[in-house]
Amino acid sequence: MSSVAGDNLDIVIAGAGHSGIKVAAALRKNGWAGAITLFGEESVLPYDRPPLSKAVLLGKKRADDCTFFAREWYDDQKVTVRLGETVSAIDRQSRRVLTDKGLYVSFDRLVLAMGSAPNELKVRGAELEGVLPLREPHHAEKIASKLHPGKPIVIIGAGVIGLEVAAAAIERGCDVTVIETASRAMARSLPEVVSGMLVDSHRKRGVTFRFDTGVVAIEGNGGVEGVTTSDGQSIPAGIVVYGVGATPRTALAADAGLSVENGIIVDAMLRTDDPFIYACGDVCRYTSQLFGTSVRLENWRNAEEQASVVANNLTGQNAVYDPIPWFWTNQYDLALQVAGIPAMGANHVVQKVGETHLTLSAAAEGRLVGVSALGSIRDVAALIRTYRAHIGKPISDLEIQ
Repeated sequence: MSSVAGDNLDIVIAGAGHSGIKVAAALRKNGWAGAITLFGEESVLPYDRPPLSKAVLLGKKRADDCTFFAREWYDDQKVTVRLGETVSAIDRQSRRVLTDKGLYVSFDRLVLAMGSAPNELKVRGAELEGVLPLREPHHAEKIASKLHPGKPIVIIGAGVIGLEVAAAAIERGCDVTVIETASRAMARSLPEVVSGMLVDSHRKRGVTFRFDTGVVAIEGNGGVEGVTTSDGQSIPAGIVVYGVGATPRTALAADAGLSVENGIIVDAMLRTDDPFIYACGDVCRYTSQLFGTSVRLENWRNAEEQASVVANNLTGQNAVYDPIPWFWTNQYDLALQVAGIPAMGANHVVQKVGETHLTLSAAAEGRLVGVSALGSIRDVAALIRTYRAHIGKPISDLEIQ
């Protein structure tokens, strides 16, 4: 690739979520002079998703406040944003994409950042008024408008979004029930002991949990009135919010002949099989040398960091992506931060450090593979910064701070 200053290459970015818009911003920051065209299926400017389940639900922010950049930024930075338009096919030989509007757009480099699609709630009554996912700004605004003191809310799914909605609803005075088919909360990302402590903190604040339980129907006449569970119970509900997982949007890549396996397969520089096509964000699966396994991450930090690496490599910097995974969630006045991959741990050691519960997760051979901390935001952040630097080392070498 030629030097950045002399580049007049055209970049197309498929996906205007967190990772896609951050690639565009980083390219301009790095001095990229060529054209940048960003395609997004939503009709609103790219926005930051985490505030939707926190500040917006609590009435502290409007959804409009969550956009990354004002409209003027796109003009100033000469980034063409095509809202309500998606890439539907890739012609690798001619290096052009076909949009769902029937238009062809040429590219010199293509970035796939389509993210993941929320799984549908496939039960009778899912179409009723008041049954919502929390994915887009209008979802957050509608849910926030229905959170009133004493109102019964049922949350289907005890993942991070479900628990954040539960926390916001409790703070708004609602009567909250969380239903989860698994035996515990956030089962894919947390050790059982950490999951238990987090659930206990919710229960103390009034949340009712129904684990090992499914939903067979949502009842109501036009609007939702209740939920029928797999064990035959009926739970009143004035609103139902569901988060039942997400599926990476890989069809575009697969149809173009790129390698796909629960994500678009990339190399250490986040390139696909085609050296002119990169992928980043929720849709991307890379091989972690640190953990010796392929990884696909769905969190804010991953989207941000991968976007930076893609932009660096597009501007000739040859950056390698192999970080220590790190995510966080704030619920009530508590923060949970997780570094590494605790789910790979065979043993989990819990320590009380001040008012914070610190959990060290070790592989069978004694190597630290993850650390989780639950407590105040200030204390948790300091502990995670300290212990994430030890991931990959023997846990026996560590001293609790």
